[in-house]
Amino acid sequence: MPDRLRNHRSALCATIGPDAIAIVPAGRQTIRNDDVEHPFRQNSDFFYLTGFSEPDAVAVFTPGHEDGEFHLFVNPRDRETEIWSGYREGVEGALQLHQADTAHPLADLDKVLTRLMIGRQALYYTAGGLLDDRVTRLLTVARNHRRRFGGQSPSQVIDLSGVIAEMRLFKSTSEIESLRAACELSAEGHREAMRFARPGLYEYQVQAAMEYIWREGGSPRNGYPSIVASGPNAIILHYTDNDRLIEDDDLILIDAAAEVDYFSSDITRTFPAGGRFTAPQRAVYDVVLAAHHNAIRDCRPRMTIRDVHDTARRILTEGMVDLGLLPSGVEESLAMHLYREFFMHGTSHWLGLDVHDAGNYRTADGHRALAPGMVLTVEPGIYIAPDRPEVEFTLLEYDLDAWTERRILEGAEAARKLEAAARAGAETVVHTIPEELLGIGIRIEDDILITAEGHENLSALVPSDPDKVEHLCAERSWLERA
Repeated sequence: MPDRLRNHRSALCATIGPDAIAIVPAGRQTIRNDDVEHPFRQNSDFFYLTGFSEPDAVAVFTPGHEDGEFHLFVNPRDRETEIWSGYREGVEGALQLHQADTAHPLADLDKVLTRLMIGRQALYYTAGGLLDDRVTRLLTVARNHRRRFGGQSPSQVIDLSGVIAEMRLFKSTSEIESLRAACELSAEGHREAMRFARPGLYEYQVQAAMEYIWREGGSPRNGYPSIVASGPNAIILHYTDNDRLIEDDDLILIDAAAEVDYFSSDITRTFPAGGRFTAPQRAVYDVVLAAHHNAIRDCRPRMTIRDVHDTARRILTEGMVDLGLLPSGVEESLAMHLYREFFMHGTSHWLGLDVHDAGNYRTADGHRALAPGMVLTVEPGIYIAPDRPEVEFTLLEYDLDAWTERRILEGAEAARKLEAAARAGAETVVHTIPEELLGIGIRIEDDILITAEGHENLSALVPSDPDKVEHLCAERSWLERA
């Protein structure tokens, strides 16, 4: 990993150039209640460049500076604090273990950073954090120095997040190995969950069986809170209560992943609690699986995430029409986005140090072309609410991208009012949902690496073929055999 981190720092310094300075703060420790802290996980950008896992530190990069290019400001060693909260690496560790060119106690940040700013034309920094006021004040100090003594001080402040995001979007060989390890371990946890789950257990018991595999396999934490959603809970996209008693004929949707070397997988599987899909469940599952397979086929260089999504939503819409979920034909349902009643999210997102990883989805030329080294998810789904036997559909064609952009630029509340006004003048139709489909929620998600030849499914070790899923559900779990 030291070589990986050095390469990241070198690439950053080469990108911002010798006339710039970059400031990257670490994550902050937060209090849960009283003197109990939330488990700390380092800010991904900071870890990407430093490998330093303690909170409240600051990294500064000054390409070509006579004092060096990589400076770390950290909490110093302190015996009393370490008795209560654990060992600190301190200034010595920042130098010896993390190869900083200079290291300083955090208390020296203002003094040293002001000196490092002098002679630099541009400051790269991501606004919105706790250092904002401090950085603004130090820029003023550097500017006053320029007025009195001449020379340069930063006259531009440039958003650093875009620079690092572009770097993080393309994974190195070493990073791909970490992602592959996270996917393989996550897959084994999902396989164990399929073996272990059955009616009469609680969702959190299935979660515990799965996460035991991850901890035993060396993962220190999950990539995100586990979703173990049985029955009607599978309709809730970000359900994390995981406290329902699993019943006969339930489907169980698990969206969960382990983290390895700070890299997260992101896998979703849906399987029958009793080991066999019912006929309606299998019918919906087959539609989602067809969308999943065809969308993955589009994961290759020069295609785009929009291409992947368009393939998935078309096949899902065709399936919804065949299942009797939609009141119109395929083309009309696509133009009016009627499918969004049952498939309301995107098909893909970037994956890496964060489960929704850094990286732009569009460039100045339009939707971004996929390229080797990118990793994305493919996760189509169908979610049929149990309490909506009749759905009123608005028959209105609209540009979904334009509506989404309006929500960003004008704010969600203002945009919703305009959307409501547009819908108010449109024709509506009330459609009855087939009773046997009510309450079915299915998502299938894999992690896809783009290669020069096409793609590699990093999470293929956990089956999605329904016959293989049923076969795995029939196996005894490791915990039962132990």
